[in-house]
Amino acid sequence: MHTGRQIRMAAAALLIVTGSLRAQLVTGAVVLRDSITPVPSVIVVAIDARGNTVSRALTSRQGQFTLRIPEFGRYQLDVLRIGFRPTRGPTINVIAGTVESVRIVFAAEPISLMAMTVRERETCRVSSDTGLAVARVWEEARKAMLATQLSTDGAPLFAEWIEYDRTLDSTSRLVRKQSVRTSRNPTTHAFRSVPADVLHDKGYVVQDTIGVNYYVPDAEVLLSNAFVAGHCFRLVEPSGERAAQIGVGFVPTRDRRDMREIQGTLWVDRASAELRTLEFSYTNMPDAAEPAHTGGIVQFLRLGDGNWLVSKWSVRMPRLAQKYRTSTIMSASSLVLRAVQVAGGEVNRVTRKDSLVYQAIGPAMSIQVLAPDTIMHVAGAMLSLEGTDYLATGNASGRIFLSPVLDGRYKVSVRTPFMDSLGMPPVEREIQTRMDAHVDTLVLPSARDALVVACPKESIESFEGMLHGTARDGGARPLKQAAVTATWKTNFSIVATGNSDHVSYGEKTIGTLTDNSGYWRLCGIPASIPISVSVVSDSGSDVIEARLSDRPFDVVDLVAHTSSAALRDIELAVKPAGARTRALVELAVTDVRGVPLAGAILEVQIPGSPTRTMVTGFSGRALVPDVAPGTLTVQARHLGFTPGRVSVTVEAGRNTVPIMMSTASTPMLDTMRVVGGRNGRGRFDDFETRRLNHQATLSISREEIVKRNPTEIWQMLTNMSGVTIADKPDKVVAVSRRALQNRFSNEPCFLLVMVDGVMQNKVGDELGVDLRSLPRPDEIHGIEVFNGPAAIPVQYGGIGTNKWCGLIAVWTR
Repeated sequence: MHTGRQIRMAAAALLIVTGSLRAQLVTGAVVLRDSITPVPSVIVVAIDARGNTVSRALTSRQGQFTLRIPEFGRYQLDVLRIGFRPTRGPTINVIAGTVESVRIVFAAEPISLMAMTVRERETCRVSSDTGLAVARVWEEARKAMLATQLSTDGAPLFAEWIEYDRTLDSTSRLVRKQSVRTSRNPTTHAFRSVPADVLHDKGYVVQDTIGVNYYVPDAEVLLSNAFVAGHCFRLVEPSGERAAQIGVGFVPTRDRRDMREIQGTLWVDRASAELRTLEFSYTNMPDAAEPAHTGGIVQFLRLGDGNWLVSKWSVRMPRLAQKYRTSTIMSASSLVLRAVQVAGGEVNRVTRKDSLVYQAIGPAMSIQVLAPDTIMHVAGAMLSLEGTDYLATGNASGRIFLSPVLDGRYKVSVRTPFMDSLGMPPVEREIQTRMDAHVDTLVLPSARDALVVACPKESIESFEGMLHGTARDGGARPLKQAAVTATWKTNFSIVATGNSDHVSYGEKTIGTLTDNSGYWRLCGIPASIPISVSVVSDSGSDVIEARLSDRPFDVVDLVAHTSSAALRDIELAVKPAGARTRALVELAVTDVRGVPLAGAILEVQIPGSPTRTMVTGFSGRALVPDVAPGTLTVQARHLGFTPGRVSVTVEAGRNTVPIMMSTASTPMLDTMRVVGGRNGRGRFDDFETRRLNHQATLSISREEIVKRNPTEIWQMLTNMSGVTIADKPDKVVAVSRRALQNRFSNEPCFLLVMVDGVMQNKVGDELGVDLRSLPRPDEIHGIEVFNGPAAIPVQYGGIGTNKWCGLIAVWTR
């Protein structure tokens, strides 16, 4: 049994009445007894001699209507209005090639449902001549549903609505995943079902090779002869909040009670006789599906101008799986509810020309972000809801407001730009949407917590802190891969020389390179000591004095200017070949297994310059800027390792010097060395080239993955043209909608899956790769999808017949 779920309905476009070329026109107006006042938004029907309705129309705001009669002949015109008895109009003769014009006076005789009691038994025949109370209520519901299917010849209504598909946990308590699509069309039809005859023949829950399809009836289905013929009806006594309503309940007829059908109730307001809601549930579902409350609801709304529309609809579907994966027999008793899928739509806004006809008021989230420390800024806090694309940014005071939000309980994540720069996880909490003005609060981590995330444990235990910031040039552009160093005096002592004493001290320097956004971070900064922070680049240099006082970290922003007196002549490897006169040396210290060694003390001796003392950071690296090309000597010391000395020749530009330390021998140069800033071919070059040239059917970059923030990477592939992501009981697979396994079968065709050039499909296995086994989103650099054999690069050619289905290529970071 498949558990992939689909709702077979589509956003409806403008309903256009297209009569045949032979259709005859009947025009006219409906007025009150004074013969002047127009009657808008009532239904005018034309009935032939056999009693069949051949045409319907909705009157405009001026009470005017146009009927398109398919054949000439004699027809009776009636007027239907909710809450009133039908008005019998004139009988007209429609002659070929003419346009008939009539005027109908609306009788305005009200119908009262207030005194109606639920006494009559169930009936399996509902029509105007049954004489039953259930028929009277059903007729009022029919009028509202008819009105939703008609449009006037005047200015059209523009309806804006959202369609959503969400997955809840098995308790239906928490939203786990959600996708939302917004539509705007000149129509009042928020959805349209498959034809009534199809539902009558196949039922409302149908299984195919992809999954289980749940069908929702629209007004046209409920009005059909097939629906009435397949159901029995009765009046339903309301209770609770529906005390002012009366219901028409329906159940499948006896001969259809073994099918997957629907049963439910149409609720009508007693006072106005207006249709309010359709509630229904699916019949003959497995016992495991019962907690999901499988079924749906359709809400009807009468607008201020008299028009009707479906304002909301939703359907709940169980996602079932085998209770024991080792079981080979799939039976109803072996099923268990894994999740609940909810699909639906809501009309948010309706306009006619420039006039607002309807505006929905939906739930919202209001969150106040608080900071326990003054240096943990709340400005610009970013909110996201797990499994959805809902995003919001807070103001300067940390207030975040998100509206409208689909009703539900969500796992909320809040982060700040500073937290992102440190790689800190977001603050998470479950929050329920609300209709009132309630404000939820979220507290950011403390500065100490931020330091724990950003820096190694050793530096925190030594009561050291962190400096961080950005480096930019004079034009405010970020400096990429620029050298930032922090230097301070240490090992103070008094040295006696002759008759006087003087203070002797050494210096310690740690360094790092900025990232592509110009951001840098240095840990192990001592407190209450003056720190000299500098940056050097081809754009210039900058030096700033800083000091950590009672704060665990502080911000130092550097701006490189070419006029800096102290470091004016420093040039880095980014200058063109032949123009470099200085060197930047990066020392990378590891043990014999290649593990970086933090805290290694490196004394760098440069001919003609004083000895520089460097300390490796948590990545095992230290920077030595502004070095004259030539030979330099490095003496390395680290607790638990044998000290020693190495010499190396550096060239102008950027140099990387790997040094290995051992517990048994003196330090040595590693076998790998990068000299003069030469760059090798990156392993993402092919991916980036194809992405920039749009050679793949779909190409997803790292930035897009971060922006979408999916819980699983296969969620990035949903709604992709030509590919269906099928959620099966034991796996999630990608199925091509453009190809079959081979031309001799109707079996679905599963896409190949490749990770870092290694094919994941097994030879002979035609059932597809489980996309849940792919690396986590935070491990992935990019994704490519090649939808068909012609798009797949030659070097990634498929195996077996599956190569005709397409390829998903995943590249890890």
